[in-house]
Amino acid sequence: MIGRKRRKAKVQPLYQQVATQLRQGIESGHYPVGGPLPTEAMLCADLNISRHTARDALRLLEEAGYVSRRRGVGTYVLSNRPKRAYVQSLGSLDDLLHYAHDTRYEIEGVRRFSAAASDLALLQGKAGDRWIKLTGRRYQLLSDRPFSITVIYLPIRFESALDEIRDHRGAIYALIEERFNVPIARASQELQAVTLSAEEATLLDAKPGDAAMRAIRRYYDTDGKLVEVSWNLYLGRLFTHSSWVDRENRL
Repeated sequence: MIGRKRRKAKVQPLYQQVATQLRQGIESGHYPVGGPLPTEAMLCADLNISRHTARDALRLLEEAGYVSRRRGVGTYVLSNRPKRAYVQSLGSLDDLLHYAHDTRYEIEGVRRFSAAASDLALLQGKAGDRWIKLTGRRYQLLSDRPFSITVIYLPIRFESALDEIRDHRGAIYALIEERFNVPIARASQELQAVTLSAEEATLLDAKPGDAAMRAIRRYYDTDGKLVEVSWNLYLGRLFTHSSWVDRENRL
């Protein structure tokens, strides 16, 4: 068995720490519903942070449904309970990158395995190919309730980056790009309406048979080689997917 190094806990980016502190103040009633939050300038002075950090923290609170921001008026508390649904808007690879940054993926299991014939439809390789399987759940940044089960498959050639992947915040394919100089050129996505099994429902704090959406994404490099496969199961009432396409110009 391969030994595993003891790892330090992931450290949240500063803007997330500030947002969490403000969220706790809202939920405890320190900042009451209908009342104002400190301004960006006040946050910068009180917490010794940059204007950019303060702005990003307030953006997270707004996206989660805690506050409303209006230019010239300020930031006011709308609710002391978070918005429950996550909305994913996709139009490009960059949008997938933002999705990974705006949520957090908690890895709960890592396994190395050889692909069986039953895996080939998903992994598109050959039986016997070696893979790494990461199993976990994804959360909104300011929520402790998962909105998806996410399983990520990586070819074994990326095994040397496993410790970095465990501690990484953001898109794993982006880390692979940088670490191995493997640019992602194309991604595919398959969506299917499904219902939750008993085990899946337990992991998502839901009921067996609840509506869900399964999304399988595959990422390819410039040579057409598969770099990552992600299998995602989203609880229907906590997730909305939107996308758009542009019409091609024709002469």
